[in-house]
Amino acid sequence: MHKNNSNTTSRNDLQQRVLDKAMSLFKQNGIKAVKMDDIASAMSMSKRTLYELYENKEQLLYEGISRDISIEHKELEKYSRSASNEMEIVIFVFKRKLKELGTVNPLFFSDLHKYERVLTLLQQSSEQNRKRSVEFINKGVEHGYFIPALDYEIVSKMGDGVMNHVVQKKLYELYPLRDLFVNCVYVQVRGVCTEKGRKMLDELFSNP
Repeated sequence: MHKNNSNTTSRNDLQQRVLDKAMSLFKQNGIKAVKMDDIASAMSMSKRTLYELYENKEQLLYEGISRDISIEHKELEKYSRSASNEMEIVIFVFKRKLKELGTVNPLFFSDLHKYERVLTLLQQSSEQNRKRSVEFINKGVEHGYFIPALDYEIVSKMGDGVMNHVVQKKLYELYPLRDLFVNCVYVQVRGVCTEKGRKMLDELFSNP
């Protein structure tokens, strides 16, 4: 029994290391440019061993993004428990996203649209985030940070529309991802803040 548990742990550890390497390569080079051969070579393992762990590249991508979503959610929950107000949480999310975007090849995001299962996962995650954000926004309105007389479901869908436009027009080929994020998302969020919220948002965002 102990041996079986040890074998399972060893396999899980190897799978996680493969995920780390695969996601690193995907984000660095774009998904399309990375072959299973490249991942096996980077891990110094045979392609056969790699296929015993993951059926194909889409499964690797799906598992990697699923893990990223889980980690991001746990980090946000942990930070939220110690944050003093909603604006601190907003800035935490912004700075985390800016740091991530600074290390990702834009091709990674454009290539995502070729994987329907992954897109479904991202859409489900987005919908869950939207539901969780309702309570967050209501608290922000109650505490005077967000404008109360807005329909935030419409605001959210407008934000989705902007990001879809960025992808469809391939603006990531013209501008850095960080600049697109700041000029789309940050500007939109600032627009729904009260004067109190904008002041705090600008102060927090200006500090490294």
